[in-house]
Amino acid sequence: KEFPDKNLEKVGVYGFVKDGVTGDSVLANNPDLSTDAGQFAMIETITPSTRKVQFEFIAAVPMEKDLSQFENGIGELDFESLRVISFPGGQQYGAISPCEMNEFSSECEEWEEENGPYVRGDFMVKSNPRTKGR
Repeated sequence: KEFPDKNLEKVGVYGFVKDGVTGDSVLANNPDLSTDAGQFAMIETITPSTRKVQFEFIAAVPMEKDLSQFENGIGELDFESLRVISFPGGQQYGAISPCEMNEFSSECEEWEEENGPYVRGDFMVKSNPRTKGR
């Protein structure tokens, strides 16, 4: 609804994301739909001319849900009360690599082939260069 007057970087995405059939939350940080205060995605940059954004997030779905029946691989999702918030100089959660989940996995090896050697960061403060370790 409001457009920024300058470029915003590392913008957090907040809101509710629900399974389109069951209505259950698919956000790991909000399984009971009790709050929309948890960031679930990040957009690298929003400019004053940006009118549409795209972001990726990982949906937490029950293991018993048969995802093979859905053409898009997950089924219908309902996005509600979405908003983006920028905290200049603040801490945000960002995307994680497979190496942060398991640095000995084959997924990590594939990630390293594409991105170079994995270097473990001191999360959360020291790995954010914009705060310079403060």
